[in-house]
Amino acid sequence: MFRLCGEEDINYRRKNSFNLVCGCVVGLLASAFLRSEKIFVVNFLLRGRRENLILPVKIFFNLGMIGAFFCILWYFLKMKNRKITTYHLWSILISATVLVGSLLLVVMALRKWILERVISGFWDTLPRLFIITNLPYLLLLYMAAVFSGVFSCLTRGRVKYIQYISTEIKGMESDGVGRQLEIIGNDEIADLCRSINQMSQKLFEKEQSEKEMERRKDELITNVSHDLRSPLTSIIGYVQLLKKDPTDTEKFREYIEVVDLRLQGLNKMVNELFELTKLNGTDIAMNFERVDIVALLEHLAWENKILLQERGISLVTEIEDTPFEMEVDVGKMVRALQNLFDNARKYAKENSNVILCAAYKKDVFEIQMENKMANAEDLQEEKLFERFYKGDFSRSDMGSSGLGLAIIKRIIELHEGEIHARVEGEWMKFCIKFNKGKF
Repeated sequence: MFRLCGEEDINYRRKNSFNLVCGCVVGLLASAFLRSEKIFVVNFLLRGRRENLILPVKIFFNLGMIGAFFCILWYFLKMKNRKITTYHLWSILISATVLVGSLLLVVMALRKWILERVISGFWDTLPRLFIITNLPYLLLLYMAAVFSGVFSCLTRGRVKYIQYISTEIKGMESDGVGRQLEIIGNDEIADLCRSINQMSQKLFEKEQSEKEMERRKDELITNVSHDLRSPLTSIIGYVQLLKKDPTDTEKFREYIEVVDLRLQGLNKMVNELFELTKLNGTDIAMNFERVDIVALLEHLAWENKILLQERGISLVTEIEDTPFEMEVDVGKMVRALQNLFDNARKYAKENSNVILCAAYKKDVFEIQMENKMANAEDLQEEKLFERFYKGDFSRSDMGSSGLGLAIIKRIIELHEGEIHARVEGEWMKFCIKFNKGKF
């Protein structure tokens, strides 16, 4: 079976090839070292006339050479996620190679210089003592300087990158989250930068979300205060009128009906606000069960058809007969769909049609409801699902709390669905979608 090689496959093969080359080089160096040690030991045994030990020593060192090569190769091949380790091992190897090469040049130069001094008789003078005493220290200092210099040059880029990361993190601490680090390379440090960027972005989004929640809370308090003040003022006014002349039976009944209407509106608002608060909680309990959403829609349509007719509105249904089973919380879903019917009954233009459609299209179950509006031009689509938004034309309508659409949106979200609304001329159109995963 053929499979196309993606970018990850290519990177994986390149990384394995690089580790394979590194393992082979280091393994061969280790084997060469053991081979030189074998030659030294064998020559030592020959001088000591211990020929009977030569064969076991050769076998031991040969097995050691093979074992060392494959162990080192295995170690490097296992270093899939140790790019920094590989990088520093290469830096050490290159530094050691440069050191050995420079030492050979120094030794060749010193050898020529020493031979010239011996010929000239300098080696029999007193200054030779100074040279013999300090030459090993000078060589050690030279070796340390060359190795550290080459190693520092090779690792300078990574060190500067770590310093850059440290500076940026301190900047995040002082200036706040949201900053993004530049990603250089493809090693563990780059992975760390990616993780820091993701964390910074999530913290920034969380911070913005908290600010938005604070803004919404202030807006909620303002809206609640506004929506409670009007009916309470009205109730207080009518109660004062009742207290002035309680003997007028006709006015008493009229005032009591108004007060009752206002109190019912207040009660509905408080109940819906409480319901929306529970739906927005983190510990909301969902009682999912598998039901036929088409049958549920048809039942609600039959119930609401009579209620709509009382207002001179006709309900036109275009629901597919094929059953579609979904995992839903029946009580909450009925609440959401009923709110949609209630919204149409309150705001649909008289002597018009409310059109309800439901169909399964391209792995998505879609519900659409359309109705004509008397004052559709006053509506703002982007605010329809906000709490307490009712439109200017109905702000004083106590039959609406402005929470119905917000409750619908939250219930649909709890069922992992989507709801959208748009205004096209006189028509208000709602569209609810559930993906195939919920069937």
